[in-house]
Amino acid sequence: MQGVPAQCLKLSGSALKSLAFLMSGVLGCAGFFVSESVSAQNPKLIDYQISADSVFEPLGGRVGVASRGAQIVQTRNGQCTLCHAIPGFNGQVGNLAPLLEGVGARLSAAQLRLRIINSSVLNPQTIMPSYYKVEGLVSVDPKWSGLPLMNEQQIEDVVAYLVTLK
Repeated sequence: MQGVPAQCLKLSGSALKSLAFLMSGVLGCAGFFVSESVSAQNPKLIDYQISADSVFEPLGGRVGVASRGAQIVQTRNGQCTLCHAIPGFNGQVGNLAPLLEGVGARLSAAQLRLRIINSSVLNPQTIMPSYYKVEGLVSVDPKWSGLPLMNEQQIEDVVAYLVTLK
């Protein structure tokens, strides 16, 4: 790849997904860096930059509020309890996905942000919904077509909450 340093490999689309999935065990290795600028084809979505396994910049520069994020995660708004057990939540929870206890100690805000925006970038086989994706979805009710499951502020609120779960 002419003009691209060996330590900085720039990919997009399915090539990035495949490489990120294959390299998921070594993404932190020195010298390996995957970068993708997501150009929102839909004007309702804000562009964001994927670097390795993270989205470092908050969507639209928004600041998340952990208390609002807790409300989203623990209610039907986010539907997180369908698959995740959540510390301090006393309602019914699923066990299809990792326990969220300690997730703020295991993952950075940037890593959590990518997993909420579009976890399939890291694992194309994931059952976790892509909360900030509108392209390539199937069987979407026409009234929801073109709309993400969460807006930028909701995503940042959820990230702010999840990082508190140490």
